[in-house]
Amino acid sequence: MHILKSDTARLLALLAVITLLALPVLTYPLGRDQGEFATIGRGLLEGRVPYRDLWNPKPPAVFYVYAAAMAVLGRSTEALRALDLLLVLGVGAGLFSLGRRFASSSVGLWAALVFAVFYLTESFWTLTQNDGLVLLPMVWALVFMVKAASPNYQASDGVCSPFPVMAILSAFLAGVLCGMAVWFKYPFALFGLVVVASFFILRWQKTPVAARHAVSLNAAAWLPFLAFLFGGLVALAAGAVYLLALGAWAGLLESAQVTAGYTALTLNISDLVPLLQTALGFRWQQWGLLFLLAALGAFLPYPVHRIPAPLPDGEAERPGVRARWLIVYLWLLAGLVIMLVQAKGYDYHWLPMLPPLSLLAARALDGLLFRLKHAASTLASPQGEMPGASALLALAFLLLLALNLWPRALPYLTGQQDRLAYAAGFQGGEFVASESLAVADYLRARTTPGDSLFIWGFRPEVYYLSGLNPATRFIFQFPLVADWYPAAWRQETVDTLWAALPPYVLVLQADYMPWVTGRHEDSHTLLQAYTELNNWLMFNYERDTQIGSFFLWRRKPT
Repeated sequence: MHILKSDTARLLALLAVITLLALPVLTYPLGRDQGEFATIGRGLLEGRVPYRDLWNPKPPAVFYVYAAAMAVLGRSTEALRALDLLLVLGVGAGLFSLGRRFASSSVGLWAALVFAVFYLTESFWTLTQNDGLVLLPMVWALVFMVKAASPNYQASDGVCSPFPVMAILSAFLAGVLCGMAVWFKYPFALFGLVVVASFFILRWQKTPVAARHAVSLNAAAWLPFLAFLFGGLVALAAGAVYLLALGAWAGLLESAQVTAGYTALTLNISDLVPLLQTALGFRWQQWGLLFLLAALGAFLPYPVHRIPAPLPDGEAERPGVRARWLIVYLWLLAGLVIMLVQAKGYDYHWLPMLPPLSLLAARALDGLLFRLKHAASTLASPQGEMPGASALLALAFLLLLALNLWPRALPYLTGQQDRLAYAAGFQGGEFVASESLAVADYLRARTTPGDSLFIWGFRPEVYYLSGLNPATRFIFQFPLVADWYPAAWRQETVDTLWAALPPYVLVLQADYMPWVTGRHEDSHTLLQAYTELNNWLMFNYERDTQIGSFFLWRRKPT
C-alpha cells in the first residue's frame, strides 16, 4: 500500500481487496430474520402494505432496504447478501473520514480494515440484519455532524463568526440520517444524543476559554443544532406521512404497542443476566481480539506528533485528544445501552458497538506501530504509509478474513459440494438452512406461481425461497401464541384461512423459543391448544411428508 500516495487511493485499494476476499458472503443462505425481511420486502414490491397485509413488530426501514436490493439486483438470496458488501464499503469510508479527522489517515485506514474483518466474519445469522444495516446512516450521521463542527470561531472579541451554509447543511443531513436510523429500530434514537453531543464537544473545545460564555449566547452557535433537529423531524415526519398515505400508520402504532410485551419478557435481572452471560461468551469468541485492541486503544496515549499535516478540509487545528475520543466513548456507551434495552443480548444486537470499537482498535494499532517505528527504523514511516510492519499486520488481518470465508465456500464454488450439502453447514439451534431449501424445492415442484402458503412456526425464509405468498398477514406464529398480542388476531387468522385454502401448510417441531413466544412448547405442540386452527387443519389437510423439522400438510382433494 505504500506505493499509493493518495489517502483516497489507499482507501479504495483496501476496500477493493476486502470486497474480493468477502465474496463468499454472497453464498450464505438466509436465516429466520433475513427471511422475514425478504418476504415483506418482496410483498412491498408487489403492492402489499406493511403491517396491514404483512405484519411485523419492527419499524419499516429494513423492509424497504431489502425491497430496494431486490428491485436493483433481483429477487435472489445473493442480492440480499450483497447488502453486507455495500455496507462495508459505505461504513469503511465513513470510519476512514472519522479516523482521519480524529487522529490521522492511518487510523482511518485501520478503522476501515478492522470493521470489515470483524463484521464480515460474523455468522450468516448476524449478517444482513437490522442492527447491521443501520450502521451506514449512523456512521455518516456522525461524519456530517463532525464536519458541521469544523468551522473555527473568531472569538478574539467573544463573538462567533457566522456559520457557513455547508456547516448547516451537514448538520441537517446528520439529523436526516439519525431520523432514518429510528425507522430501523426505535432504540436507535439514543444514537442521536451522541451526534448532538459530538457537535457541542468539538465546538466547545475549539472555543477559547475566555469566549465560551459569549459564544453560548450567540444565536449563530445554535444554527447547526437547530438544523440537526429539523433534519431529524423531516425524516421522521416524511416516514409517518408516507405510512399514513399507505394506510399503514395505525398498524405500525399497534405493532409497536403490543411488541412492548416481547421486550418486557426478559427485561428483568433474573432473565437478563443469564442471557447476557451467554451472549458475552459468544461475543468473546467472535470479538475477543477486538475487545483487547479497543481496551488498549482506550488506555494507550496517542502520540500527538503522529498527526500529519496538512489537515483535511482546511482545518486550522484539530479538536483536542480528549474531546475527539470522548465522542467515541459516548458512541460505544450508546451502543451498549441500545443492546441492553432490547433485553435479549442477541449477537446482532451488539453490532452498533462495532464502529466505535473499530476506531479504538485502530488507535491502538497505529499507536503501537508508531512506537515500534522509533524502536526499529525498519517499521512504518511517520507519513502514515504502511510499509514494513504495517503492511504485514494489514496482511494478517486480510488473511484472517480470507481464512474465515473461503475454506467453507470453496468446495461449493468449485462444484465439489451441491447447494443442499453446503447449506447443511449453516445451523442455529434447530434451524438448518438446507431444510429450508429442501422444503422450498419440494413446494415449487408441486405448486404454481401465485399460490399461497401457511407456515405455523417461525420460518418465513421458506416464503421467499419458494416464491409462494403468505396466506395471512402473520408470517410467523408468535403473534398468535404470546399472551401480550390481541386475542382477536387468532380468529382473524382462522377466518382468513377458511376463506382461501393454501395448497400446503407447514408445521414446525422442536422450535422452542420461550424468549419470543413466552411459552416453552414447540409449534407442533402449541397447535394443539389453538383449537380453531387445529380443527381447520384436520378438516382440510392430510399429512404429506416430513423434511427435517417441517411437517408438510397437503390440502385434501375436494
